[in-house]
This record gives sequence, C-alpha cells and structure tokens, in this order.
Amino acid sequence: TATLSTVDINGGAIDSTTIGANTASTGAFTTLSASGAATFTGDVTLGDAATDTITISGTVGINAGAIDNTTIGATTASTGAFTTLLASGTATLSTVDINGGAIDS
Repeated sequence: TATLSTVDINGGAIDSTTIGANTASTGAFTTLSASGAATFTGDVTLGDAATDTITISGTVGINAGAIDNTTIGATTASTGAFTTLLASGTATLSTVDINGGAIDS
C-alpha cells in the first residue's frame, strides 16, 4: 500500500517527510544527525568498541574512558572508588586516616 500525497523522493533522499509518526518501526543508519533536540526512549547504546568516541558537545566530553572538563557530584554528591586520586590544588577532607603513610587520628 502506498499513499504518497506530499512525499518528495529524489536521488535516494526523502525530503520534508515524517517517518514513523503514526506507526513506529526500526531503522538502520550509517550516520544519524539531528539539527534540533533528539529524544530517545528506552535503552540506548552508544558505541560498541573501546575505540569509539562519544561526545556530548557543550556539556560533557567522554572519550576513551575519560570524563574531561566536567564537575561530578556538584549538585548531588555520591561515592566514588578510584585506584588513583590526584589533586592539582587544595584538597579539603572532612576526616583523614592514612595508614601506610601514618597520619592516623
């Protein structure tokens, strides 16, 4: 069944046409881009390999496992587990108990 009252298909491009508005289905793309807001409902998988780079422009950049230039826990603090903790400025700690290098309370 085809109802093509206002569809413009030329050169393989479908122009100015909503797809799936009434009955959604699947889609497979090599590139997906949006010029406005994009809304995803359900589970979303971004990337499938350790070499994939996923960037959220303007707010946070996550690449190769590093979260760059982003405050974590500024509004709602939580716990963290780290193998190394490095501070380039002043560190304020409410309690300290360093066993290997002394400083016990």
